[in-house]
Amino acid sequence: MKRGYRFAAKPAWLAGHLLVLAAFVTMVLLGRWQLDVSNSKHFNIQNFGYALQWWIFSLASLWGYSKILRDNASAPVDGTEAAPPAQAEPAAVAYRRYIPPQAADRDGVADDDVLTSYNAYLASLDPTDQEDTR
Repeated sequence: MKRGYRFAAKPAWLAGHLLVLAAFVTMVLLGRWQLDVSNSKHFNIQNFGYALQWWIFSLASLWGYSKILRDNASAPVDGTEAAPPAQAEPAAVAYRRYIPPQAADRDGVADDDVLTSYNAYLASLDPTDQEDTR
């Protein structure tokens, strides 16, 4: 069940309402002051832009505070939805068994016919690797 906007009448929220209202009025008045400065300088575009910015900031403060109120109003009354879902026990990971390398023969090369033939093939490709018989 969703809750309404009755929470906004509590004293902590009333202080927030007053703070946002004071910020809104202050920014509107600062925009008005910037407009007066712009008019006194024969429509200075820089001061006129500042006036528009103050008014946009004042509207943004109301918009942001309304989003905060709406989010709190849509919060569930009971804590059923607020609690995160319980995490399932992770499944046991099946690790591969370590297979040690095969035992090497006396020269350190493993007994592998395919590897031996491949190494011989590579050696035949590189003439600098072969012994000079002159």
